[in-house]
Amino acid sequence: MTGFSASPRDRRPLLSFSIEGLPARDELLFKSLVRLLDHRTHQHWAWQVEGADLRVVGDRAAALSAEAVDAPTPPVPLLTVGDTPPPRGPFLRLPLHADALETMLNRLGAMVVHARELGLAASAERGARGEEYRLLRWPSVALLDSPVRMKLATLLASRPSTLAALQQRSNASAQECADFIAALERAGFVAGHGGAASRAPESIWPDSQVHPGSEAPPPAREGVQPGLLARIRSRLGLLSSGSRA
Repeated sequence: MTGFSASPRDRRPLLSFSIEGLPARDELLFKSLVRLLDHRTHQHWAWQVEGADLRVVGDRAAALSAEAVDAPTPPVPLLTVGDTPPPRGPFLRLPLHADALETMLNRLGAMVVHARELGLAASAERGARGEEYRLLRWPSVALLDSPVRMKLATLLASRPSTLAALQQRSNASAQECADFIAALERAGFVAGHGGAASRAPESIWPDSQVHPGSEAPPPAREGVQPGLLARIRSRLGLLSSGSRA
């Protein structure tokens, strides 16, 4: 019975958050409250350095970010924490209170899960078109937080792959593959290409590049038209001897 009663909590979506621009004391308090509220939140939240599903920023850092970035909407939800609320977007006032944080996490978590479901549908559509994903560089440690993700990254590093091929080669679920690709795209570690053959290198590993012998031969030079060559030789007087004969 205990295993059955615990299973709904185990099936909660796994989400991540990062923290920027908060004083060390408030950052520590935020992380501690998230852990304490884990039995009450609708999603399981875990801290990571970058590429997170939710960015938690101090009010001063949020103001600087808004001035530096021209995009009207951040790529991931932004939660501002501090004394001064931003012009728009979710906000928590210091000092933090557990009830307010729980409500905010559940609200933002629902938004992230909904966006993730839309992303899965879009990924399925892109997968149906045979879109290939190429790893640009090795992901950060924060994104490789499970053996499955480590295996997926290793497979992508060996050669570009579609979602379907990646799932088949890794034995991971479609959601695990799509979630990982989405996280890599947000952090700028992967690029997608259409179904046609890609000109990208087969691998990011130095010893897996294309060998010189397999490169395509250089294009053949276009032949000079005979009529043009004859006219040039005539201009230079090279045909005078032939005409005398």
